[in-house]
Amino acid sequence: MDEPIALLPGEGEILVDEPSRSSRIKAARDELFLAESSYAPGEHGARLHVHRQHADSFYVLEGELAFHLGTEVRTLTTGAFVLAPPGLVHGFEIGPEGVRHLNIHAPGHYYARLARARRDGIAFDATDGDTFSPPDDGGRPASDADVAEAGRGTVKADRPELSLLEITFDPGSGVDPHFHKGQSDSFYILDGELEFHVGDDVLRATEGAYVLAPPGAVHFFRNVSDKPARMLNLHTPGGFVEYRRQLRELRAQGIEPDRAFFERHDIFDVD
Repeated sequence: MDEPIALLPGEGEILVDEPSRSSRIKAARDELFLAESSYAPGEHGARLHVHRQHADSFYVLEGELAFHLGTEVRTLTTGAFVLAPPGLVHGFEIGPEGVRHLNIHAPGHYYARLARARRDGIAFDATDGDTFSPPDDGGRPASDADVAEAGRGTVKADRPELSLLEITFDPGSGVDPHFHKGQSDSFYILDGELEFHVGDDVLRATEGAYVLAPPGAVHFFRNVSDKPARMLNLHTPGGFVEYRRQLRELRAQGIEPDRAFFERHDIFDVD
């Protein structure tokens, strides 16, 4: 079984560490690449490009991005999210006050190799990292992107590559021990405090902490504080949103699903 990831705020594998820009890898796995990056005002963003095999998405933690989706430009402020699916040309410019954001590639193995090669000054064909110049036909339309403004709904992404939810847990609430066989389940804390158990690790997770339970790793958490805690929950690959939808529909009919229902959706409780 893969090792879990449990990172305190500010931890992670360094890609860039300069006064005007920084980036740290939180997860670099086949199914997920996640980095937390910051740029000062005046720094360059990412020029227009396209991925053919994976989705590229961003969650703004602080500041602002001018995000290009095909021929359209969207202003993304704190709490906003965007996902460019395969084939959609995208790029971004840094807002006037700078920005701190999460960048999510799913699947992740393409971009992890490219990001590390760029850091280490190793010759690497960007196309081997599934990164290409915009195609002559302009690529997919901007309407194929997922864009969620700050505070707009729990579900941010519902794609085959990624399910992403923004969830708040009240004091004392949480999730009981369970594991998944075919997906990683990870969490980035936006505010508040939760106690995570993943494998043999226990982490008191505050704003900026990150936890990943790989397939097979038993995990659970609880809000141990006296205030609500808010997190991003990533399931890679996707499918978790559809599970939640079916569960809600059954319970609305007064039906409590049996164990087989949960296991069909890759959720295995621990007795």
